[in-house]
Amino acid sequence: MHGFVNVLLWLHLLGLGMGVGGGIALSQVGPKLVAAPTDQRDLWWPLEIFFGRIGLAGLLVLLITGPLMVWLKFGGPGGFSNWFWAKMVLVVVAASSIAVHEWARVRFQAGDAAAVPLMFLGGRMAGGAMVLVVLCAVFAFN
Repeated sequence: MHGFVNVLLWLHLLGLGMGVGGGIALSQVGPKLVAAPTDQRDLWWPLEIFFGRIGLAGLLVLLITGPLMVWLKFGGPGGFSNWFWAKMVLVVVAASSIAVHEWARVRFQAGDAAAVPLMFLGGRMAGGAMVLVVLCAVFAFN
């Protein structure tokens, strides 16, 4: 069982890297996409969608491996400190922010320029929340 939990931790860290990496890439592609003339945006959309999928896949890996490790290694969240619960609140903030970003992206892709501020806000909130998730994880598990 110990080896399986280690593989889950490895996958969890890969998911974190995918999520953060996808977010960093989106922080560079998004402004270029928005600033591009309408007829040139078709060049940027594939990158926006690709990096968004990488980030979303990373989040899904985190949401699957995290609870599995909590149950398999610790027998549930019963004995965790407030740092763990702060981490969980921030995970919800990050996931909600990603959902806002994706919703706004779909609106912007359909031609609604008013969705751009929400797209940027969702991305920035998700990035900030993930940084704080890692900080809380350090205190929760060390």
